Amino acid sequence: MPSQNNSGRQYDKSHAITIVAMVAIAANRFVAYDGGYATAAGGVKDSQGISESAAAVNEAFQAVTRYSFPVEVSEAVAFGDYLKPAADGSGRAAVGTATVHCARALGAAAAGQLVEAQIVTHRNA
Repeated sequence: MPSQNNSGRQYDKSHAITIVAMVAIAANRFVAYDGGYATAAGGVKDSQGISESAAAVNEAFQAVTRYSFPVEVSEAVAFGDYLKPAADGSGRAAVGTATVHCARALGAAAAGQLVEAQIVTHRNA
């Protein structure tokens, strides 16, 4: 899963935080400030980062919050696409827009695969 613009690197994590899971969390998913999966609902459901590992309810896990980390996609994405949390509440990435997004794809991937995502502040216009 090398990125298109930097072919030998998987990701470039520069910051992570600890979150307590309020639901069972899978690795490589957009996670929210409330310990669940991120959505486009805004507020505490905005994406805070991408989960590094899986966690059971009430377990602590790390979420990457700066630069990039692999995220599982719910649909095909292309290099440069804006990414947002999928509407199904799974925390997987879907194609976003310039006004609704929390990352940019640094490569291409098909549904169910991982893509390196450049993490940005969650926008909900």
